[in-house]
Amino acid sequence: MRVRHVLHAVVLVVGTLAFAFLLWRLGWSGLERVILGTGAWFAVIAAIDGASLLCDAGGVHSFARQHAPIGYWRVFAAQASGLAINRLTPGNSIGEPIKVTMLMEHVPESVAISTIVMFNVATVLVAISVIVIGVPLTLLVADLPPRVQLVVWIAAAILVAFAVTLAVIVRRGAVATLVDAAARLRMLSPARADRWRARIADIDRNVRELGKNRRAFAFVIGSRVLNWTGTLVLLHSLAIHLTTPLVIGVLSVGLIIEWASRVIPLGMGLADGGNYALYGLLGASPAAGLDFAMINRVRTCVLALIGLTVLLISNLANRTKA
Repeated sequence: MRVRHVLHAVVLVVGTLAFAFLLWRLGWSGLERVILGTGAWFAVIAAIDGASLLCDAGGVHSFARQHAPIGYWRVFAAQASGLAINRLTPGNSIGEPIKVTMLMEHVPESVAISTIVMFNVATVLVAISVIVIGVPLTLLVADLPPRVQLVVWIAAAILVAFAVTLAVIVRRGAVATLVDAAARLRMLSPARADRWRARIADIDRNVRELGKNRRAFAFVIGSRVLNWTGTLVLLHSLAIHLTTPLVIGVLSVGLIIEWASRVIPLGMGLADGGNYALYGLLGASPAAGLDFAMINRVRTCVLALIGLTVLLISNLANRTKA
């Protein structure tokens, strides 16, 4: 328990420093331009993003309650804190251990790990489904250059293959598959691999029940719908004409750009270049793509601020209990 609290405190400090650095990179003039430029629409977008976060926490809560009782707000604290760390650090994954360790304060380890695994898998499968449906529609209604079409088709094919592989791994045992791979590569000794398989048996058994929780998937889908709504409101706030190709392309192909840009905090550079090209290809002003990327960064900063605040409150509460 003490180790977890120290870990959370260290992560909070790192996240706060990263947040301050990113605010410095964005600059006060950039923040002012986004917030004042979009006016009341920015508050609407922030409220929609907050509702999306609540839906995400609802999905995590539904998966967790399959195997152990836990309050919704404890789950919300874990999801918000982990999301903030993900958005502020490279790779968009460092926050996952934070989610797990915060859940472990209230549920068994196997439940905490399997809950986050199931939520992440469900989120990825829903997002890939959107991309797989949206990409052909985008190519059908938008006149994209042949080379761009080829790149988009290749990206969609890779995602489909990834989704199928992910489903097979979940069916076989997500964590056990990783242990088996490590054993084959001789990264684990046979004896240690056997011990690990025994330890993670409950995790894989829980993860195999992924498809049975329709309520959790409803929350995940609801979060995606709210995310779309926020994006459309953002486009409206920029006075961009919402044509059919633009809407379909931004909500599907734009998601590929969003995923790729998460390799670095706030997608610095990648999101700008990707959206600049996408908006130009879809018939809008390429500069609108830059504005979209900038406002998305500020949206992310708002969510990160919420998450860091929740993590701070959680740390203070744990220190009081200690």
